[in-house]
Amino acid sequence: MSPRLFRITVPALPVFFSGTGDMFAALMVARLREACQSAELLDKQNWRSTDDVSACELPLAKAAEKVLASMHAVLGKTAKAREAEVTRLDKAKDSALNEGKGAEAGIDQSKERHLKLTKAAEVRVVRNVKDLLDPPDVERFKAQDLDVHLQDEAPAQPDELGVVNAGVGGQGAVHLTQR
Repeated sequence: MSPRLFRITVPALPVFFSGTGDMFAALMVARLREACQSAELLDKQNWRSTDDVSACELPLAKAAEKVLASMHAVLGKTAKAREAEVTRLDKAKDSALNEGKGAEAGIDQSKERHLKLTKAAEVRVVRNVKDLLDPPDVERFKAQDLDVHLQDEAPAQPDELGVVNAGVGGQGAVHLTQR
């Protein structure tokens, strides 16, 4: 069996979100099970795909497409809600924050603004559960096969970080990390 790689391009959002790795992992567990069930693999003790199955048709690729579509929808709506809060705070200026006098009041207002913006950037999972169950725009997140040609010569020695240059793919070098 030869290795198959795929990639999915996801547009970046201009906000830092905390907890997206946990969200990805939780969604991936459910979607991978769903993809394996769809491929009728759950009743098999083990399964290795044959070379005639393209990378984009693997259950992992199918699951990743839905997970990334769901996450992008939820995070996009969260980013919009955060932007609305930024606009609200900017329009209200100091009246939206605690009042006070002197330098301490400015520091307190700055902290309060930071906390409000941090809260506004919390991922809105519950409010957007529909996007988790039925991800919109899945077609925007279709997996693409990567054509990878592994080097035929003896494998190179790992560098100081334990990375081995394994070959060249359609989108650049392929590196493997030795553990």
